[in-house]
Amino acid sequence: MEWQNFLGGMALAAELLDTIEDLSGKDRLAKLREFRRDLINQVREVEKKRGSLRAKRDEKNKQVKDLFAKAREAREKRDAVNEDVKLNKALRDLRKEDADKALSELEKIEDKMQEMGINPKAYNKRKGISKRIRQLEMEIQTTGNLKPQDEREKIEEIERLTKKQEDLEVADEKRDEMRTIRKRLKSLRSEALAHHKEVQKLASMSQEYHDEMIKNIKQAREIRSEADEHHQAVIEVSKEINEIRKQIGKISSEADKIRKQLGQETAAERKRRREQEAQEREEELDTKAEDILERYQSGEKLGFEEFKLLISRGLLNENE
Repeated sequence: MEWQNFLGGMALAAELLDTIEDLSGKDRLAKLREFRRDLINQVREVEKKRGSLRAKRDEKNKQVKDLFAKAREAREKRDAVNEDVKLNKALRDLRKEDADKALSELEKIEDKMQEMGINPKAYNKRKGISKRIRQLEMEIQTTGNLKPQDEREKIEEIERLTKKQEDLEVADEKRDEMRTIRKRLKSLRSEALAHHKEVQKLASMSQEYHDEMIKNIKQAREIRSEADEHHQAVIEVSKEINEIRKQIGKISSEADKIRKQLGQETAAERKRRREQEAQEREEELDTKAEDILERYQSGEKLGFEEFKLLISRGLLNENE
C-alpha cells in the first residue's frame, strides 16, 4: 500500500544520527536542527495520510451499516411474505378439499339416480305424463261399455305413469341439488386457483427479497473486510508516527545538549526554543492521545492517566 512505502522512507530517519557522527559543535547542531525540522514535516505528512485512512475506514463502516440495515429490511419483508404464502397455501388446500367433497357428493347423487333407473337428462316430462293420466282416468269414467280387461290395463298404465311421475319429481329434486353442488364446486375450484396464483406470485416476491438480502450481506462483508484493512493500516501508521516522534525526541535531546555545551543561546533563541519545545510537546501529546484513542476504539482497556489525556485533548467526553 502507498502508506507502507511512505513510512519505509520515514523509518530511515532513525538512522540520521549515525550520519553526523564526525560532526561537532555548531555544524552538528545545525544538522540536528535540519533533521528535526525535516522529521517534523514528514510526520505531519504521515498524519495527513492517517487522517485519509481514517476517513476511508469510517466511510466503509457507514456503508457496511447501511447495507446490513437494507439486508435486515429485505429479510423482514421476505418473512412477512412467507407468512402470506403459508396462509394462501392453507386456504388453497382447504378449498381443494371442499371441492373434492362436493365432487364426491355429486357422484353419489348420479349413482343414486342410476340405481333408481332415472335418466339424469330426462327433463320436463311430467306435464305430458299428467295429461296422459287424466286422459286415462276420463276414459275409465266416461266409457260405459269398457271391458274389464281394458279397464285393468288402463289402471295399470295409470299406476305405471304415476310411479314414473313420482320418479321424475325425485329426479327434478336431485337435478336441482346437483346444480347447487356444481355451482358450489365451480366456486371452490375458482377460489383454489386464485389462492394458487397468489402463492406463486408471493413465492416470487419472497425469492426476490431473499436474493436482495443475500446480495446486501455479501457486499457488506466485502466492504467490512476493506474497512478492517483500513483500520489496521491506521494502527500501523500510528505506531510508525509514534516511533518517528521518539526519534525527534532523541534528536531534540542531542541538540539541547550541544546548545548547553556551546553556551551560545541568546534570550531570543531561548524564548524561541522554549516556544518550539512547547509546541513539540503539544504535538507529541496530540499524537499520543490519538494513538490511545485508536487503542480504545479497538477495544483495549485504558488506564486512568490515559483517560485523562483523552479528555484533556477533547477526544473523549467525561461521561463516556
